[in-house]
Amino acid sequence: MKTTIVGVSGYAGQVLAQLVARHPSLEVAAVQGHESAGETLGAAVPGMPKELARMVIEPLGSEFGDADVVLLALPHGASQALAPRLLDEGKVVVDLGADFRFGDEASYEAWYGSRHQAVELLGHRVYGLVEVHRKELPGARLIAVPGCYVTAASLALWPLVARSLVGNDLIVVDGYSGVSGAGKGLKPTSHFVSVNENLSAYGLLNHRHTGEMEMNLGRKVLFTPHLAPISRGILSTSYAVPEQTNNPMTGEQLLTMYREVYAGSAFVRISEHPPGTREVLGTNTIAIYPIYDPRTNRYVVISALDNLVKGAAGQAIQALNVAQGWPEELGLDQIGVWP
Repeated sequence: MKTTIVGVSGYAGQVLAQLVARHPSLEVAAVQGHESAGETLGAAVPGMPKELARMVIEPLGSEFGDADVVLLALPHGASQALAPRLLDEGKVVVDLGADFRFGDEASYEAWYGSRHQAVELLGHRVYGLVEVHRKELPGARLIAVPGCYVTAASLALWPLVARSLVGNDLIVVDGYSGVSGAGKGLKPTSHFVSVNENLSAYGLLNHRHTGEMEMNLGRKVLFTPHLAPISRGILSTSYAVPEQTNNPMTGEQLLTMYREVYAGSAFVRISEHPPGTREVLGTNTIAIYPIYDPRTNRYVVISALDNLVKGAAGQAIQALNVAQGWPEELGLDQIGVWP
């Protein structure tokens, strides 16, 4: 399928280009960018194959021609202006931004503070958290890729929610992100002198990913994100109170249950130790470690993923694979980087 990547000069767009280039059923037909328009793809995305490195980046919003698939890696709010036109032209649209993550207008407006410009499409989008919504994806033409923090917390807690093992109490999530999660645009908080040798919290109480977590888990969530002095990666620690009518699962029993829930999920690894971000660097894998603390009566679940792969571009390709009826792992079998 001929593929156009929109927003190729951003971090997620760059990883999309790398993944599409090695995907046996996708072809990079065109790339679009803002600040990088007019440059070659090789200048914007290091390490591209020679035949693609010479491709010239077109301005955002250029004609999409005979593209079968359009991958949108744009700032929040930009995709809703393009998606109606692309769908009318018969294209499959995969949006890595937040524009279609919520299925209703009120939720979008509550968390993003603006009116949605393509409300008629919200009921037609399919949410691309593959491990939870796999059955809904085949044939999907508008796929909304979840946020990176959301993926880490939602997949960490989903087995407990799916098996009715947690009550309706508040869920607490602490998340830690590499600097690439803030995007490529330079901000005072992402300067080297601000990030190096520093760990800081931000977005307290109202981070936009909170609403998406609550949508997925059906519980109130207190989410606190932190900026870590690393290039890429998400580490999430989630806390949930067991359902009082059930005896809490512990130890190997808890690990077994997680393995059962994710038995058919190629990109979920249930770990027997707390994972770190380096374990999944460059891969589409999420590593999850669940444990029960009897002293505080809490489930504690640690999860780690690469925010640019499983948290963005890789998840987009994974969802597209399922939507097209291809093997879920197609083009995503890359080996991690270690050490």
